[in-house]
Amino acid sequence: MNIYDMVKQLKNFQQGFEEVKESLRLRKEILEKSGVELVFNGLGEVVDIEVKDEELRKDWNKLKPVLIDLINQAQDISRDIAKEEFNRRFGGLLGGLGLGF
Repeated sequence: MNIYDMVKQLKNFQQGFEEVKESLRLRKEILEKSGVELVFNGLGEVVDIEVKDEELRKDWNKLKPVLIDLINQAQDISRDIAKEEFNRRFGGLLGGLGLGF
């Protein structure tokens, strides 16, 4: 393989990586616990938080640990989703690259 082919493969890899990231950004997941709904994407970014329970709206000290728990769950799920998507797309080639998934 010559350097031109290697550069071409790298560019294709970068494009594929960006496509997967965009796909994950568009994916929406919802967690609900104790009257709080958390909407997040496949990258672990919190998109929306809705408090459905009136009592929780009145008392932030009750709400805070629920939100922390939901955000942590969202991040764990997002990491799993990203691993699955990258493995599906790249067939496990990323295992040794240390991308932090």
